[in-house]
Amino acid sequence: MDALPAPVRAVGRAPRDWYRRIGYLRARWPRPLGTRPPIGLAVCAIFRDEARYLAEWVSFHRVQGVERFYLYDNRSTDDWHSVLEPEIAAGIVDVRNWPFVPGQKAAYEDCLRRHRNDARWIAFIDIDEFLFSPTGKPLPEVLRGFDMHPGVVVSWRTYGTSGWERTPQGLVTENYRWRGPDDHAGNRFGKSIVYPRRALEAVSAHYFRLRGTPVGEDRRPRGAPIRDATADLLRINHYFAKSEEEFRRKTSGSDAYYGTMEKRSFLKPPDAVRDEIILQFAPQLRAMLASRAVRQSPTVAAAQALTPSGGD
Repeated sequence: MDALPAPVRAVGRAPRDWYRRIGYLRARWPRPLGTRPPIGLAVCAIFRDEARYLAEWVSFHRVQGVERFYLYDNRSTDDWHSVLEPEIAAGIVDVRNWPFVPGQKAAYEDCLRRHRNDARWIAFIDIDEFLFSPTGKPLPEVLRGFDMHPGVVVSWRTYGTSGWERTPQGLVTENYRWRGPDDHAGNRFGKSIVYPRRALEAVSAHYFRLRGTPVGEDRRPRGAPIRDATADLLRINHYFAKSEEEFRRKTSGSDAYYGTMEKRSFLKPPDAVRDEIILQFAPQLRAMLASRAVRQSPTVAAAQALTPSGGD
């Protein structure tokens, strides 16, 4: 059968496009007139043995305006539960046991099924990725400009070791200040923030099949997960390597998506560009970390005080 002429196809698309537009508009308003979900922005991530970094990562994203964290524990052997105790008790963090290997894609699809109607946006990122707007604006404010789209693909800026041979004490966002050049291969990747009601499936860790086409920060359609793109409005700092010590450990082990890290070694960038834009959030981040420490049990707080924040 011959394909329908373009004008006929366009007429057929018009009702569907209007239906979707009405759905986006109604999602701006609370019930009963609208369908706005109760949570504006959530994050979904799968992790394994990341306890030393979870407090900073969760606190940083709370500063950015993330309201809820849907986390999947993939066979961790460290004491992540104690680290996240304040946020779990407050209902900010929800952690599910997810022992499957590889498990990332299935975890993302489980998150979509469970929370399709709970959040307006869900960002699917990793624990070594920090999502923010270089403008300094809260993420929900920036995302309001994209609420007629089913998803936004945010580009990486990938960081190297910043000269650290061994794992330093302190915060990731303060210790690692050198990244690869904009044309480094790692910076052609991105991650997705999706409207879960418009999501059909997780194609990979980077990209989702949606009802409609996701866009980049320039609002141009971004139909593939890999493309040179700017990171001026929305950006992910990807601390892929950290110290040489951690990079060797990472590439000799396994991860939740591939099952092996060896094939991702090419993502390690040279320390070519000193980039400290994320430090604009340092005062708020440190204040958030201090406030959460007060809410931890005395036993946990004392134990963490004796442990270097970046060490084994």
